[in-house]
Amino acid sequence: MRHAIWLRRAPAPDLAPALRLHSPVPPEPAVVSQSPACLIAFLRHVGCPFAEHTVKALRAWARAHPEVRVCVVSHGDAAITHAWLDSIGGLGGLTLIHDPARHLYGQWGLGDAPFWHFGGPRSLMGVVRLWFKGIRNRMATGTRWQRAGMFLVRGGRVVWCHVPASAQELMLPPPLEQGPGPRG
Repeated sequence: MRHAIWLRRAPAPDLAPALRLHSPVPPEPAVVSQSPACLIAFLRHVGCPFAEHTVKALRAWARAHPEVRVCVVSHGDAAITHAWLDSIGGLGGLTLIHDPARHLYGQWGLGDAPFWHFGGPRSLMGVVRLWFKGIRNRMATGTRWQRAGMFLVRGGRVVWCHVPASAQELMLPPPLEQGPGPRG
């Protein structure tokens, strides 16, 4: 099952101000506010090597932090998303949240990225590095323009966050026994 997304832009979601450290979180998705601690990761697009790298890193992080619910948000076609996840080893202990209209992305302040975010030299070199690790473009769905982001939430507030400056960046929260330090 292959699907080409090329460089088409999807209609932009309504965009709220970017969430920062100590920001209250939006009421959606409810799973975040209903969990004592939750790490929510918004993926770029299904099939993106950086999204695959993120899911694999999150599976390992979730195993090391079973007290934290870990959710990944995808805006791609549901059937392609599930097939892609199966092809990269599945969800493991992660929870998938499907957001085809990118409504949640917008609520959390994650809109479209500029071309250089994913098409610049840093990101292209990142693709090459991941290719040597067996991670490559697969079954694409969604929009390449979507910005990724990751937020650790406790008590309804952001206690750690990372919104990559380029598509190849991946940062996970620090070990929780040290407590998540400020990042915004």
